[in-house]
Amino acid sequence: MTSAAPNMASEVLVSSTTRPELRCVGYLCLTQSQIIGVFVFDIVIAVVILIGNTLVILSVARTPSLRSQNNIFLASLAVVDFLLATICIPLDIIVGLGFMPDVSPWACLSVSAVITTMVILTILHITVVAFDRFLAITSPFTYQQTMTNGRVACFIAGIWLITLLLSSTAFAWNNVHEFYYTACDLLYILGKGYRIMLVVLIMFVPLTLMSYWYFRIYRVARSHRRRIAALERVLETKAFARAKYASTLKKDLKAAVTLMLVFGIFIIGWLPASFMTIIDVIVPDVRLDEIYVYELICFKIAFSNSAMNPMIYAARSMDFRRAFARQLGMVFRCACWTKLASKRPDSRATDINREVSATTLSSTIRLN
Repeated sequence: MTSAAPNMASEVLVSSTTRPELRCVGYLCLTQSQIIGVFVFDIVIAVVILIGNTLVILSVARTPSLRSQNNIFLASLAVVDFLLATICIPLDIIVGLGFMPDVSPWACLSVSAVITTMVILTILHITVVAFDRFLAITSPFTYQQTMTNGRVACFIAGIWLITLLLSSTAFAWNNVHEFYYTACDLLYILGKGYRIMLVVLIMFVPLTLMSYWYFRIYRVARSHRRRIAALERVLETKAFARAKYASTLKKDLKAAVTLMLVFGIFIIGWLPASFMTIIDVIVPDVRLDEIYVYELICFKIAFSNSAMNPMIYAARSMDFRRAFARQLGMVFRCACWTKLASKRPDSRATDINREVSATTLSSTIRLN
């Protein structure tokens, strides 16, 4: 989502004996080599997003043990990331780098609305994943009754409904009537108030909620760690039981850390872009050529966030690694994929976000 000034031509070529030829879209001027670099970066990120999230979708769809409620949310998030790579990044390349200079105001607004839709979908999915883990770890006795498959479907439908309502608002709250230039500015075409509203509703509110939920998860995990330490002292002669509880705690903590990594990558990816969106609105005296370069960098980093989640799943979960290997083995016949796919599964944790089981907690409480 790069930005351009309203009073500039869509494409200006500047030649000089002391500087290379520039292509300018508004105030954003890049050399030919810089444009190629941005283009290649976008293509590489899009390919990585497509491969990684396709593996997540196929793995959850084809592996019964991975079809937990939380993994269904992750698969739905993977679908959104897949759409971002196939729709948003190509549109951002075509419009943001000036490959479609003569664009009508409403076409420019439509492109901006589509990209906004994918961004909102991504953020709301990550928020719901955090809420699901919050319920699973803080309310393990009622989680299965609360988070049924029907409610998972309702949550996903609600995400899409809220997203469509927010993104469609752009068609009533925009700067189309000030669109008297030929370059499509994907940020400027949206109204200033609308941009601020989006940053507050889909960035800072979810960020606050997720921070609270993960803080609560951390406190519960720390409490369980102390409880297991007490159990180990009581069960000094019961090595098997001690190992069982310790293993359960380890997996619960690993699940929490996995999602905290997803949350951390989300913050690193989207917080700078959100701040740049606000600065673009409230700071009138900032140098335009600089802020547009920063916006370009920040939104590229934000889009890269969609490539990271499958890598985190694979790094943190043997079950996902095995499922990924099976999918890759169907395409690339290699003994390495077969060997990885045939590794013994972890029967006690088929979900990377395995909730604390009510049985384990009950036993823990009784033994204390």
